[in-house]
Amino acid sequence: MPSLCLPAELHTGLYPHVGRLSVRPADPEHDLPTLLTWFNHPHARFWGMNGYSASRVADYLLRLRQNPHADGFIGCREGEALFWVETYDPRHAPVGAHYPVAPGDCGMHFLVAPPLRPVHGLTRAVMHCIQNWLFSDPAVRRIVVEPDINNHKIHPINLDAGFVYQGQIELPTKRAWLGFCPRGASVLAEDLRA
Repeated sequence: MPSLCLPAELHTGLYPHVGRLSVRPADPEHDLPTLLTWFNHPHARFWGMNGYSASRVADYLLRLRQNPHADGFIGCREGEALFWVETYDPRHAPVGAHYPVAPGDCGMHFLVAPPLRPVHGLTRAVMHCIQNWLFSDPAVRRIVVEPDINNHKIHPINLDAGFVYQGQIELPTKRAWLGFCPRGASVLAEDLRA
C-alpha cells in the first residue's frame, strides 16, 4: 500500500498536466515499505541503495532523522506518495569540500518513483515543486546539486530548471557534476505554463 500525504504538508501546489504536488516530512516507520521498494528498483540505481534490506533502509532513515544537518521528505501527487527528497547543509557534507559554501546554500537530492504509467513532464514538475518549496524559505539563497555524471536523465532536467554546472567533482561514492540554482534563476515555471 502506498504512503499517503496525511501528515502536515509543508508545501503544496498545482502543476499543469500533472496535478497537485505536495511535500511532507518523512515518517520513517510509516514510509519504510514505500521507500524500500523505491530504493531497490533498478530505476533508482544512482541512489546507491539497490540491494538494501528493510533493516538497512530503516537504519538509513533513522540516521537521517538524527542528523541535525540533513532531513528527508516525501512528495505526493494527488495525495499518493510519488517522490523522495533529501535536503542537507553542504557545510556538513562531502560536497562542501569542493567549493566555497555560502550562507543560504541548501543541498538537495531527489528520487521520483517509477510511474505505473508515464506522465509527460512529471519529473520537471517535481523539480519545480521542490524548488518552490525550498525557495519559500527566505533563508535559502541557492540550491546545490551533485548528480552522478552518468545519470544522463537528470542533467537536462537540472539544466532546464536553472541549475548551472560548475564542473565535475570526486565524491566518496561517485564522480559528480557540481551545480547551483540561485533564487530567481528557475525557468521551469515558464515551461510548465505552456
